[in-house]
Amino acid sequence: MNRIAKPVIAAALLASATAYPASAETCRDRFVRLLVGGSGDGAVKIHVTQEIKGAPASQNWFYQQAPGHWMTEMIEPAGQPWVLTHADVMYTSADHGESWTKLRALDSDPDAATAQMEANAQTAKNEVCGNEELDGVMFDTVEADYVSMQGFKSENHHKYWVHPETGFIAKAVYHLKSEGFESTTTQLIEAAPDLTLPTP
Repeated sequence: MNRIAKPVIAAALLASATAYPASAETCRDRFVRLLVGGSGDGAVKIHVTQEIKGAPASQNWFYQQAPGHWMTEMIEPAGQPWVLTHADVMYTSADHGESWTKLRALDSDPDAATAQMEANAQTAKNEVCGNEELDGVMFDTVEADYVSMQGFKSENHHKYWVHPETGFIAKAVYHLKSEGFESTTTQLIEAAPDLTLPTP
């Protein structure tokens, strides 16, 4: 996700405010930086809508307190279990977070994930930078295409709405297309500095 896109796609994501680097940065450089690093590792609350071609759209809340400590709460379809990761373990809850059941251990390697995204970023092309209004505020927009180079190979187009003063990504749209699969994921992102997630 982008770091948000790792778990969501995840992922991934994303997000304490950071300042932009020097103005010599090209549009492609900016896209690569956002793709690999997002807005940083700050706590966030994200409304996620995923539209898979040929299937009903789904919606969920995604909360990240810190990298590796995140939770999803399904909105639509309703009644689905919540999912939580903490300390390299994934848990599920069927009672809205009142209790948690260990699902499996995770073999997370953030350095390897970053290295993979950096490799993907080298394929970036067709970059476009501009400006668009979002909720009454003018944001910088940064978008481009890239190819996923690992196992699940895909063609991707990402677009980010970035606050011009803080560098925070307030919205992101990801389009993914591979053999037999196509989806569009929209993330509406809020900083959540006071967020506290369960620690089973």
